[in-house]
Formats: sequence, C-alpha cells, structure tokens
Amino acid sequence: MNTRIIINSSITLLTFLTISACGVSDYINSKKIANAPVYKTPAKTSECEFSQLRIQRVVKYINAMRAQPRVCGDKAYSSAPEIKWSNQLANAAVSHSDDMANNNFFNHKGTLGLIASDRVSNAGYNWKTVAENIAAGTDTPEQTIDQWVISAGHCHNLMNHLHTDIGLACIRNNLSDYRIYWTLILASSSSSPGSSN
Repeated sequence: MNTRIIINSSITLLTFLTISACGVSDYINSKKIANAPVYKTPAKTSECEFSQLRIQRVVKYINAMRAQPRVCGDKAYSSAPEIKWSNQLANAAVSHSDDMANNNFFNHKGTLGLIASDRVSNAGYNWKTVAENIAAGTDTPEQTIDQWVISAGHCHNLMNHLHTDIGLACIRNNLSDYRIYWTLILASSSSSPGSSN
C-alpha cells in the first residue's frame, strides 16, 4: 500500500549532529544503556515505505552525491568513498524518527535523553564515528538528501570520508506538527578496515 502525504515544503526543518569517537569520549557515553527501550511503531504512526529496491535507490543516490567533489560551507571535499546500508543504523534511525513523530518534537536529543551515539550503540553497532542528520516535512528521501547537501553541516556529514555505513528512516504521524520525520545516521564501525581499534 502506497500512501502519499502532500506537505507544504515551507515547513521543512533540518538539523545535524556529528560525533567522533576520537577526542570526545568524555562527552559521549558509548556503552549500551541498560534497559534501553525497544521501539515499536504505535498505531498512530506509519513507517515510510522502504522496500529493498527503495533502499538500493537511496544508497545509489547518496553514493552518486558523494562521488562528486563539493564545498560544504567553508570546507572543500574531494569525492568520498561509497557507503553501504546498515540495518543496525536503520533501526537506530527508526527509533529516533518514531520518538520525534510520536512525541511531536524536533531535536537530536530524544525524549529519554538519548543522542545518536546512544541509539547506535543500543542497535548493536560498534561505532568509531557517528553523525546524524534529521529533517521534518519533506516527502521523499531524495528531497531530504537534496536539502541536506545544500546545508553546510548536513553536507559535512554526508561527505565525511570516514563514514562507511548509513541507515535512513522516516516516520509519519498526521497528528504531529511536521507529519513526517527523517533520521539519517552515518557511521563507521570500529571493526572497519583501516580502523585502529
């Protein structure tokens, strides 16, 4: 079943967060949080359609964008290596989009005080770097990515050469202010090739 919601594009919100395991370990609790909630999408929300074909198209779209050198704010990036889909990162992204949609807020910090690195650890991904882009109000992954790439901080996250994996999710809730909430998590595993861990 395909559902389409038409949303006024003027209410699109974007924000970003970058975390690196190097140099900020005092700030980030990278350990799995005891008794972390298991996220289940309540009946009032619906997960956006992410078929295997859609996932392949999103990864191809992001990789095509990363293949082009670009300037993000005041930093020039050469083309970045390809990334791949991670179900663990997608699960972490779903948990945050679901939290934002159901609790009608837009922020990197969740209602339980969790940040991206907490959600990624809770999803079982052993990370070395983590970055998160969030958006609200856009209809498609392509529209959302296109808006991120023209925003300096989001663009930095997308073009970071250290990231090897992504997970993307969106949750719709017609009762919330922005109706659709996107979370993209980009990360590299501490067991990735070239890792010092």
